[in-house]
Amino acid sequence: MMVPQIVDCATSFATMLEEAKAAESTPDFISKCSISLKEIRESWTRLRVCHACRIGPDPEARDLVQEANELISIMTTILRNKRRNAAKEKEEHSKKGRRSSQRASPRTYEFRIPNS
Repeated sequence: MMVPQIVDCATSFATMLEEAKAAESTPDFISKCSISLKEIRESWTRLRVCHACRIGPDPEARDLVQEANELISIMTTILRNKRRNAAKEKEEHSKKGRRSSQRASPRTYEFRIPNS
């Protein structure tokens, strides 16, 4: 019963990462990576249960739990960095907008009489 569930969430993790590569925007990338992180956490939990219940060879189960933990760390770091960089870009973009609106002088119009 556990094996098909592990296969489902593990393949979903990989699928969401592939979709993240083709993300249409930064928020889309973050969303897909977040879903991927949830799937790998589910895999990690199920692998820990299998290891605790002594399902499968002990060294392999321990290695799989460790690998899933490492993948969680990698995905967490990717998401944290992407969110931080996106926030910086947004802040810089809004600063540029404020600077350009502050620099722009109001238009002045001169009244001229034609042929004078």
